[in-house]
Amino acid sequence: MSKKVLLTFAGNTDPTRGQHDGPIIHICRYYKPDEIYLILTQEMEKRQEKNIYEYAIRANIKNYVPKIIPVYTGIKDAHHFDAYFEWLYKTFGDIKKDNEIEEIYLNMTSGTTQMTTNLLMYYIDSIDLKLIPIQVETYAGQSNQSKENNKTVNEDYAIEEEAICNLDNEANAKKRIVIPDLKKYSRILTKNQIEKLLEQYKYEAISELLKRDIFDKNLELNTLVNFAIERTNLKGLECNKKLNSLNNKDYNKLYYFTKDKNVTRIPDWYQIVDFFSLANIKQKTEDISTYTLMLEPIIVKIYLSILKDLMGKNLDELFKRDSNGYKIELKRLENGLEEMIKEDLNRDSLKDNVYISAQVLVSTIKYYLKNNINLANYINVEYFNNLAETLAKMKTVRNTLAHELKSISREDFNEESKTTVEQINSKILEFFNKFYTSLGYKKEMVEIYDNINKEIVKLLK
Repeated sequence: MSKKVLLTFAGNTDPTRGQHDGPIIHICRYYKPDEIYLILTQEMEKRQEKNIYEYAIRANIKNYVPKIIPVYTGIKDAHHFDAYFEWLYKTFGDIKKDNEIEEIYLNMTSGTTQMTTNLLMYYIDSIDLKLIPIQVETYAGQSNQSKENNKTVNEDYAIEEEAICNLDNEANAKKRIVIPDLKKYSRILTKNQIEKLLEQYKYEAISELLKRDIFDKNLELNTLVNFAIERTNLKGLECNKKLNSLNNKDYNKLYYFTKDKNVTRIPDWYQIVDFFSLANIKQKTEDISTYTLMLEPIIVKIYLSILKDLMGKNLDELFKRDSNGYKIELKRLENGLEEMIKEDLNRDSLKDNVYISAQVLVSTIKYYLKNNINLANYINVEYFNNLAETLAKMKTVRNTLAHELKSISREDFNEESKTTVEQINSKILEFFNKFYTSLGYKKEMVEIYDNINKEIVKLLK
């Protein structure tokens, strides 16, 4: 059975004052919490010795007996801000242990400014509890410091007599509950946090912050962030279901490959572009080690794409294929091709049945460009040689990372490779634009995560 809990400090307007409910009783009157966590300073502990709060609730609200859980803090200086921090976190920790609790009401009226400010700060920072802040207006809208209301509750407080005189017990009494929009405080803080996380493309962390449910379009935000998470996890067409549910034309450019639900097969060239877009955000966030390790399969895929998509070669005829990729099978190689590979690799012989490398693919492409003038006119030999030479420079850095427990910086990469990350990226992007545009490539495909981020920022209101 789900339970509702009220967490409250005890103030000088509780249980009743000026012939009206104090905040605690008024909240109980309309919300009927099952349990009340009553946080008491040393001064208020004296009142609790006579169970004033429990008896006053029973006297004013018939047939309602909540469980009151007093929290004795021993705090003497109620005006100190930092006096309540540990007690609040301990109390919330106790509440979290009860899995049946559905809602937690926060009394934002009872107590000193220091007390309610501590509650506000916890509310702003909380992501794992359903907290509902409640404010109770004074019965005439005036401050509790008016002469009519300045009689303080003390040990002489007469519970039954005060209940009889309580005008809030009448049938036509005014409900004085206000639900303040305290989320605006949290929105400012969380918006800034999310914008910083977007700069690092940390979508999982953003997803955790959105559990606070504080933005006007929180559901759409969540959906868009989860779409980004699925894209970074290479979920392919499956992630498009997230965008389909939003039905927003502004998101058309964000779809994985296409919005067309009938498409089930993704061309190899697009998968290369998509994987590169993921590698690219690694280098943008200075994770050069991961960027470098991701480049190797990208480069191999680019060379395979040149053979298949641009030269029209049947890869299954050129190489032997298994579930892990393509292998050299010597009997399939033309004599001239085998000789060129050996020459380029500076080897006397080639091993049979080994997985192809980027170097083998470069030799294969050069061989066909050399022996087919039509292909050479389509893909300039000098252009390809320059591309291959630039991409090959990262091999040394990649080998170091693959065999040593180390990470590298951008400066390390540039020094060891004798090129730069920017030059590597420039060559790859130039290749995409030069040869994939006719297949459907657009620059925004590489900029996908920045475009997702722009849409997320629009929703942070």
